[in-house]
Amino acid sequence: MTFLFNLWQILTKAPRIVGIVKAILDIVGSAQVQKLLESIRDALKTEVSQSGALPTSEPERDRLLQRLLRRLRG
Repeated sequence: MTFLFNLWQILTKAPRIVGIVKAILDIVGSAQVQKLLESIRDALKTEVSQSGALPTSEPERDRLLQRLLRRLRG
């Protein structure tokens, strides 16, 4: 009986779930978001290659993030 109830819940809520997933994919697939993600990736590669290693502690990650944000702002 639980299986039928769960199946019914999925079938009745599927259109909303599909709509939400489609909206997320539309946003992630947009050219502006792709360009932003590529910029972040390139800046991260540059920063990590300059420092020589991935940050291992939270303060190091915070400093890396601050450097990336400064680089992305200009």
